[in-house]
Amino acid sequence: MERAPGVAEILSHWSWDLPWLGLGALAAGAYPQAWSRAPRRGTPHPAWRASMFVAGVTVMLLAVLSPIEHYGNVLLWANFTGFLFITMIAPPLILLGAPLTLAFRVAGPARRRLLRGAYRNRAVAAITFPVVTWLGFAVVTYAWQFTALTGEAASNVFLRDLQQATLLLAGLLFWSPVLAADPLRWRMPYPLRALYVAVEMAHKALFGGMFLGMSTAMHERFAANAPAWAPAAITDQRMAILVLWLGGNLVFVSALAALVLGWVRYEQRNQHRTDWRLRLQREAAERRRKALEQVFTRPV
Repeated sequence: MERAPGVAEILSHWSWDLPWLGLGALAAGAYPQAWSRAPRRGTPHPAWRASMFVAGVTVMLLAVLSPIEHYGNVLLWANFTGFLFITMIAPPLILLGAPLTLAFRVAGPARRRLLRGAYRNRAVAAITFPVVTWLGFAVVTYAWQFTALTGEAASNVFLRDLQQATLLLAGLLFWSPVLAADPLRWRMPYPLRALYVAVEMAHKALFGGMFLGMSTAMHERFAANAPAWAPAAITDQRMAILVLWLGGNLVFVSALAALVLGWVRYEQRNQHRTDWRLRLQREAAERRRKALEQVFTRPV
């Protein structure tokens, strides 16, 4: 019987996919350069946001270049681990880096006008509408994870790149209205953001439970081409569903907790501003009252 690969063999399977290497190099070069220029423009970009961006790009590259990519073409659970990285972990981290805000901070007036025109464009406004981003995420992830396209992409490098690119884009669009780290045409209040995430969490749980309860493997190509050391096809499928289900739920719950915390802080800031305005009004009223008293009590 064929032996399972050891650690050294697993770690030797790194991919050198030029489009993803180019994208990673562009992100690694442009963002740090802009971040270092921001303080000289008088608007420094928070260091924690830069850390989030770097972490997001790192997770993205791990999903598409590391051994996860290699074994994702033969093991469904490794394939779905890559999906988890590129749709649920990398996009929110990249967005928390607020790259568009950073671009505004370092751009001159002409480039700012171009950026403002780009994100206010009707087409961009349409594809970033929250209903569209939610539906897009649901459809794209379902199509690439639970149809025959999953097996096709595992055996075709160009289709695999298209799969990963569309999953990343769908993830970025889905998470953008939740985090609202950059200027957006559509800004949902915190209760709607929480509902948006909760509905997708319930949707993923429904499909996860349905596929977890299946007694036959749904991806025949993975089952037919699995190495001898791989788990049984139905076991591989259940492991893959659990990776997405548990990992995705952890991300969703974290997002909901962050939204609730952000909502509380937002209400506290609003209350503070309201109290401040009321105090100013009371102070102004008191000054007017004293002024009037001086007028009417002045001796003739």
